[in-house]
Amino acid sequence: MEPGLNPKDRREDKALARGLKAGKRGAWDRFYTLYAGPLFRFVVARSAEGKGRVEDIVQDVVVVAVERIGRYDPKRGSLWAWLCGIAVNKLRESARNVRRGGLLRQRLTAPLPSAPARSDESSSELFQALGSIHPRHQEVLSLKYMEGLSVRAIAKELGSSEKAVESRLSRAREAFRKEYRECRTQARKE
Repeated sequence: MEPGLNPKDRREDKALARGLKAGKRGAWDRFYTLYAGPLFRFVVARSAEGKGRVEDIVQDVVVVAVERIGRYDPKRGSLWAWLCGIAVNKLRESARNVRRGGLLRQRLTAPLPSAPARSDESSSELFQALGSIHPRHQEVLSLKYMEGLSVRAIAKELGSSEKAVESRLSRAREAFRKEYRECRTQARKE
């Protein structure tokens, strides 16, 4: 039987939560003893990831639990239910990252569109600068300028808010401008 399913467990949850909030080592040892195995099984049962990734997700859940133990409220449910909620969120995040990573790899390995009407040197510098910036910047600039998507469409594609996309585009443009200037300066020296 998984933790938190009987009244005795609920009483233990309250005492354990008090000990965790107080930072007592014994409470953390008890927490790990009670929940590490069931949490691992919970994540394995809901994930298509390999063992290494499942271990990472479980570790992420424990880290979030440590950081947010002050938010746990025994009146709202068992410690086990709270941990399962964190695990479900981490599983969703992992699945989103896998999808995004696949889409990003697909976009970055796709053939480049034909260069705009510029000199070969200039277009080479553009693509060199684009290849030099962080992949997250490459992704958002590619969606905006190579695929011609609107901010709203990019937000939907990335599972993000429009404000977050606007902010990301701003940072990506700045990073691109910096890299492009450096590429142009380097080209002039050669």
